[in-house]
Amino acid sequence: MAESDDIVARLRALSDEELTEVVRVATEGRPRLAALHAAAEANLRPDDTIVTLPHPDVIEPQADLTVPHSDVPVLPHLDVPASPEVGPPTMLSPTDTSDYTAGGVPTFGHVRDAIEERVGRAIGSEELDRSSAAGRTVAEQWEAREKAAHERLEEIRRTLHRDRHAGGSE
Repeated sequence: MAESDDIVARLRALSDEELTEVVRVATEGRPRLAALHAAAEANLRPDDTIVTLPHPDVIEPQADLTVPHSDVPVLPHLDVPASPEVGPPTMLSPTDTSDYTAGGVPTFGHVRDAIEERVGRAIGSEELDRSSAAGRTVAEQWEAREKAAHERLEEIRRTLHRDRHAGGSE
């Protein structure tokens, strides 16, 4: 734990540019950290201007409003100061989980999900086949064949048993 604390303390001592470079180099070639690497790659330079655009769906609250059908005033909205910097845009959205690497190779998770989906469909279709009229007919035919085979086997055993006893008395 002390080693982790030392590393964190050393990272905090770095300037933003130095920390960005460390993150960029440390995340290179690590697919699970691709979003972090892209953010480090697209990092703004110190002389770049940071612009914060308002979100179109956000409605600014108004102070001293009253709730309809009530005499209770609504408390004025306290403005929370915006963060001094806005992170750089990345190619991936936070909810974007790509199923392929940058080289076009499917990820392990994508392949696993595809296999699970196919197995699920196969099991489901088998269950549907059994519940359909044609599926029941095939199952009934199979049971009838097994029953006939079992009866034939018993008949052969009885015949062998009779022949053995008949041959032993001579």
